[in-house]
Amino acid sequence: MFSQIYRQPRKTILFALVFFIAGMPLLGHAHETEWPGQKLAAIFPEAKKFVQRNAVLTPDKIAAIEKELGAKLRAEDQKPIFYIPISEKKKPMGLVFFADAKGPLGVIEGAVGLDMKGKVVKVAVYEHKESDAIVGDEFLKQFVGMSIDNAFKVGEDVAAADGHEAASNAVALIPKKTLVMSYTLFLKRKPKPDVAKVPMPEAPEEEMPEAEDLKTLMALMIDDYFVVVDYFDEKESKEKAVAAAKRLAKYANGISNFEPPKNADQTEEYRYLQDTFSENLLKFAESLEKEGISDETRAQWDTIVTLVNQAHLRFSEEEIDLDTY
Repeated sequence: MFSQIYRQPRKTILFALVFFIAGMPLLGHAHETEWPGQKLAAIFPEAKKFVQRNAVLTPDKIAAIEKELGAKLRAEDQKPIFYIPISEKKKPMGLVFFADAKGPLGVIEGAVGLDMKGKVVKVAVYEHKESDAIVGDEFLKQFVGMSIDNAFKVGEDVAAADGHEAASNAVALIPKKTLVMSYTLFLKRKPKPDVAKVPMPEAPEEEMPEAEDLKTLMALMIDDYFVVVDYFDEKESKEKAVAAAKRLAKYANGISNFEPPKNADQTEEYRYLQDTFSENLLKFAESLEKEGISDETRAQWDTIVTLVNQAHLRFSEEEIDLDTY
């Protein structure tokens, strides 16, 4: 059965893959009237638009976030919404997250912008009952350029606003919360070096081509897709197939960087299939490197092809018989 699947005309699988990628980003639409447009524009003034990304926090992720923050998440934090600024070239510029923290006199509401490198580009405070010193430029600008590696604590890397130490620490928790949640949900951290060991030189990671738009990303994925297909078909060049599988897993994570072209009303279904697709690709790449062609990797690849076809049939505007197309 496996050989029958991969001996289908390439046009058939290519068509399905294109629809799968075009129809399944993690970013969802929201009505513009529901978005805090002016606040978003103030954080990323060069953005042409913003797209919304809802996230789900599992109990394990909530526990991990709270442990790192040293504070409990508020109820509002447990259904986080991120806004992705999109440039004129239709590329993501970072993210914006609206968050709050408990200050000495009440809740402090604010927002944080991060760039694509995970650096703070702006911290804004909107509602509070504290001293106005915590909304001053001198105080808020010190957070610009900070990252997940910062402590965000008064006395370490934060200077208090005119002596208001408790309120300043509360404000500092807002960018820290944004970074911790972003890394827990979407990003990976580089492992900290072990000072007890002599560092060994690492092979440089392969530089991934940048995709200017979703169409370019699809083309890159299709090329690597058929490298894997040919490996199973012809049993040649395991190294190339493994490299292609790893690239596919990375490309799959990049699908969410582009605005969904249509079917925004089915965002939850897109998100489910996209997450499943990415997870399966990552596991497949790891198994392929260890085992090459085996019953397990054949079954994993069958699952990936099935997901591609299911996504096409469920989310394309018109159902097409993939066996005869």
